[in-house]
Amino acid sequence: MIRLLTQRWSEAGLLQRCGLLFALCSYALLWPGVTEPIMTLSAQVSLFGLKTQLFHETRSIWETVLKLHNLGYTPVAILIVTFSVIIPLLKLALIICTWLLPSTLRWRLITALGKWSMADVFVVAILVAFFTAKATAEVSAELLPGFYWFAAFCLCSVISGQMLTSQTTTAPRAEVAQLD
Repeated sequence: MIRLLTQRWSEAGLLQRCGLLFALCSYALLWPGVTEPIMTLSAQVSLFGLKTQLFHETRSIWETVLKLHNLGYTPVAILIVTFSVIIPLLKLALIICTWLLPSTLRWRLITALGKWSMADVFVVAILVAFFTAKATAEVSAELLPGFYWFAAFCLCSVISGQMLTSQTTTAPRAEVAQLD
């Protein structure tokens, strides 16, 4: 395994090496992105000139998943775990496997998975919009470090994907055929 890794590293171009390093860095960012607090939501209501705080909650993505599950919204919790944790980890495993043993079919699969890796941002946006629209109180949200960790993960993952898949798009057809 080490010999194969060393051989692939020496054969790879600068773009592919940087792509692999970006992929590894992105997954180092995934853990704090999922476990660190991502947002604080606060709701206040004003009645007769008095402000009363209805709730003030700070949660990470993982804590949100657990809370949704405990409240009976297990399908939503499963969707968030799938798009925030499972698909990114599957993509990492495929990137490492494909980097060691190149295959255009696996690169295509990685590209297809990459299209789904931002769906969790869409789900979180929908949840925030839902809570804001349903609120009868003054709602405020504050982004916390977990959001920035997770955003950095997403950006590094996209950059690495572009760098790594450039290997299959810039290689001559005969060389790509040999990769299979």
